[in-house]
Amino acid sequence: MNPEDYAWFDEQDGALAIGFCITFVRGLTPAEAFVRLDITPEEDAGAEDLFDEGAITASTVEGGTILVEPNGFAGTLDTVAKRLSTGTVIASVFLNVNADQQFVHAADGQVVTQFEPDYPGDRSGTDPDRLLPFMIELGMPTDDVDTDEDWGDPILTAFALAERATGVRLTPQAIDEPELIGSTANLT
Repeated sequence: MNPEDYAWFDEQDGALAIGFCITFVRGLTPAEAFVRLDITPEEDAGAEDLFDEGAITASTVEGGTILVEPNGFAGTLDTVAKRLSTGTVIASVFLNVNADQQFVHAADGQVVTQFEPDYPGDRSGTDPDRLLPFMIELGMPTDDVDTDEDWGDPILTAFALAERATGVRLTPQAIDEPELIGSTANLT
């Protein structure tokens, strides 16, 4: 998957596209992801509940589960990344209305690599260069020097990086037709 394969995202839902946290979770079902995060699915939740403060949805996709938090950020928290990634890998992509961005990749309960997608040369974590080959393939500037080159949309590139890191593919259906809806109130 390449960044242009995610171009549909900007047209998907205007409100979601300006503020979200999307977490790619390898090998877990939506129910397993919710259990790890101690989230109780809301039985009578509907589409109108998707944009409630602190809402989170879960959907089965190729490779695992996609968690979507409209205007949320819980997936970028170290505690959440560690709980979700125990025995597997995850990647979270965050953007808020102030254009703050974050990419978090965790494996086996450790935050491995994190950075701001618009500044991918400034990475941290237990192994900040683990995703470097994928980042280079995607055309991300990987050194600590600012570049004037137009290397693409940082968020769409972060989605492609998350897919390469986890093997989990974000789809429009994962956003439009979630299997579970819950609250992140206990996580933040």
